[in-house]
This record gives sequence, C-alpha cells and structure tokens, in this order.
Amino acid sequence: MRLFVSYARVDKPYCIQIVDTLEAHDSWFDQRLYAGQNWWQEILRRLDWCEGFIYLLSPDSVASEYCRKEFELAQSLGRPIFPILIHKDLNLPPSLAEVHYVDFSEGITVEAVTGLLNAITIAERRRGAGSPLPVSAIDAEDVKPPTPDSGLVISAAAEAMEKGQFDKAVFLLKQAKANNFVSQFISIDALLQEALAGLERQSYLREAEREYRQIADLVKFTRTRRLGCEAFKAFRQAFPDYDPDNLSVYCSETTNFSISAPLERFAPKEPPAPPVPAFRLPLLEWCPVPEGNVLIEGNGKTYPEPKLFQVPAFEISKYPITNAQYQAFLDDPEGYANPAWWEFSPLAMEVRAENGEPKAPHFTGDERPREMINWFDSMAFCAWLSDKLGARVTLPLVNQWVRAARGDSSWDFPWGERFIRERCNTSESKLKMTSLVNRYPDGASPFGVVDMAGNIWEWCLNPKNDLEDQPEITSSQERAVHGGSFIGPSTRAKISFRYYLNPRLYYSSIGFRVVKLP
Repeated sequence: MRLFVSYARVDKPYCIQIVDTLEAHDSWFDQRLYAGQNWWQEILRRLDWCEGFIYLLSPDSVASEYCRKEFELAQSLGRPIFPILIHKDLNLPPSLAEVHYVDFSEGITVEAVTGLLNAITIAERRRGAGSPLPVSAIDAEDVKPPTPDSGLVISAAAEAMEKGQFDKAVFLLKQAKANNFVSQFISIDALLQEALAGLERQSYLREAEREYRQIADLVKFTRTRRLGCEAFKAFRQAFPDYDPDNLSVYCSETTNFSISAPLERFAPKEPPAPPVPAFRLPLLEWCPVPEGNVLIEGNGKTYPEPKLFQVPAFEISKYPITNAQYQAFLDDPEGYANPAWWEFSPLAMEVRAENGEPKAPHFTGDERPREMINWFDSMAFCAWLSDKLGARVTLPLVNQWVRAARGDSSWDFPWGERFIRERCNTSESKLKMTSLVNRYPDGASPFGVVDMAGNIWEWCLNPKNDLEDQPEITSSQERAVHGGSFIGPSTRAKISFRYYLNPRLYYSSIGFRVVKLP
C-alpha cells in the first residue's frame, strides 16, 4: 500500500523508525522543508497518490495547522486513516477521539507493529485488489497551504518560540522567507536559526526520553539490570547529557547486580534499596578551572589601574542557571520558601519580605537562562544548592568569572580577539530574546564554559570598588555584572567589560551562573 505519513518535525527520528518497520509498503513522509508553493504542490500530489494516511499523534502534530490540514484533506479523499499514538496522555481532538489508534507510545513493540500491519491489511482487503481509488477532491487552486499573515509573522513566530513550539516557528519563518518578507531591523535568518536550534534540541530530548524509558524499565529489575546497563552504556554514546533518573549511579562498575534493588522511584518491596542518588539538576554540569593568574582591568576609584590576581582552582557551571534549574528551587518546599537561605544578611531578609512571591521569567522554556532574578535571589539559590550538594556553591568573584571566560589568554571574547556574531546572542543577532543556553557551543571559553558572551548579564559576588577574594555580602552596595546580553552590543559582551547594579533590581536581561569551591 502507498502510505502518506503525517508528523510534526520534532518527532522526525521516531517517524523514520516507524517508516523503517513498514518496508513492505511504499511510505512517503514530507521532509518539512517548507519550500513555498512547490512544497505545498508536492503535499497535494502525494495525498492524491497515497492509498492510506498515517497520522503520528503527539502534542505537536495535533496542534500543527499543516498536520491538521493534511489529515482533513486525506479524509476528504476517502483515504483510510491509521492514527498512531506516539505520546502518552495525549488529549485527542474530537475529530480523532472516536477513531481507533495503534499505541506506539511505549516504543516500537511487536504488539504495536502487528496492530498497525493488521489495520493496513484489513484496509487493503476492504478496498479490494485493483479497485480504483476515490476520485480526487483536491483542486490546487482552491486548497491553499496554511500561510501566516505577513504582518504578524514575527510576533507569531516569537510567541511560538516562547511557548516551545519550535516546529511552528520554523514553519512560520520559512513561509515568511518564501514570501519574501523583509524587515529593516529584524533578521529573519537569525530568528530561523534560533528556531531550528530549538527544534533540534527538542527533537533530541524527545528521542532521548523515548529510548531512555525503555532502558530504565530494564534497569529497575534485578534480573534484567545487567542488560539494561549495557544498553545504557550504548545510550550514553548518543545522548551523553541525558540521565534524569541517575541510571549511571545504578550502572556504575561497583554495582552489585546480583543483590542490588530496583530504582527507588519504582517502590521495590523485596530487595534492599540502593543508595539514594546524588541530587541532580538538569544541565547542571561543572567545568574545572585550574589555578592561574588573571589580569582584571580597573574601572573604579579603588582600582584605577589593572591588577593581577592569583585565582585558586574552582569549578564553574557550564551554563547559566536555567529556568528549569531555578524552578526546582521554587518547587522545593525547603527551597525558595525557606527563610534560612536569606539569613546571610538582614538586608537580604528584608528584600525577601518586601518581594513576597518570586518574579516570573520574561522568557519561558526549560533551557533558557533564568532572568528576572535579583542579586539576593541568586545568593539564596546558591545557599540552597550548597545544602543539596553538600558543597560550597556561590556566585563567582569577578576574578573567577574572568578567569573562566578567558583562561590564560588576554582575549576580548571567550573564543578569541575577534567578535563573531554566530557564537553568541547579542544585539547583532537581532533575536531580541534570550536563546537556549546550549545554543552556541562554538562560543565556549578555553575551559568549556558556554554563554559567557551575550544572552544574559550575570551577577557576580563583588560590590563596587571591591575586587578582593572575600568581599562583604551584607550591604546594599551595587554588585558587578559581566557578560553582556541579547539587547546589548558586542562591545558590552567583551570579557573586560563590567558594570555595577543595585542588587535589589530585576531585569529580563540579567541572570547568573554559579561556582563550586573545593
């Protein structure tokens, strides 16, 4: 049977796997290139060509205007519809709620594949070998592609990116380019690259979670744990930064496979429970910075001239603190709500009482940097994280921040002397919003620290005119910020540039990262 596969681009890796299981059939799926009218003409031609319509059901495909359009056209042509559920707990629209679907949400299992092949076989028999297809109801002149209003395309794309709907944002921006939309001040290409990067990361995480869950189900049982850990080792080659259940703790070389218990999250009853995994935040990775010297440019009365500092070894977070990481602080009953984290200063407790509820971020998305954070909030987060990790976590000193950004060089930027727009998010990028913290790996510092130029300013520990190693932390003195932001020019993203702000204030362009001390 000739099959048309409709899917959201974020689900493309899973789409390809499913198509591979249907090798006995002639399957076609759109590569989602969104190449103007030629793209739409090919969609119409393939809908006319197909003998069956497979609809991969996920939150993104159900919300997708173009997926819905493809589905409606397939229905109008009388094509057999084969819905495949690929995401658990999905609220189906009324048009699909009563349609029987094949459940692939647990993976490509024998039962799921058999169910799909049986449905296709039954549809073939009902049509009868050699029977003509229904006459095409598609008139290319009447059936237009989903086309955004050119006057609203930028705001619609920005709103989609803000909601994490990167597939929709890519569609809107590529259609805008195909329709020759031009803005004097906004770069469509820059926005499109940001949306594509978000989509790629989203697709990566979705594929990782799908494969990871199946491995975790093996690791949870004693008899299959060794096989699960072998699979996890291979999994880590493709997804090195994904381990939400800390399977690495259970699959370490010291794990006793014969007696170790299932993961605590599965509530084992018989074997003794293994040690509780270490506290973990998503994307919290540490970059070691060895001992070394750093020259700090003077810009105050106390330090009118550059001063050389010897900086002991420390570790610094690879990324700025993200929305997801800060949300863990807010959600923890012993986190933001615990007054103990503000007791480092009477002023901090006063500011905490004045503000009451935490400020919401201006830009949402788990992997965007958390902004709308004042200096006292960031210090409280450090106190909470210190307690969780059993380590000394704090904001970076100015000399630590500069050392982590520059290493032993005298560069203006983490990657070298010359500004390169493609390596950071400053006003030259014309995004006018924060970007994912892992968006610019090529902009990393000599120690692998990412996002130290642009995106958001970062609070540092030092007050104005005090660059020493043990600055006071109890006063209302202005505090240093480094790194530049998405709304500032590249000149302000230079490593040497810093300025000082009232620690009480909140901005949508200021966040923080943390250091861990020996």
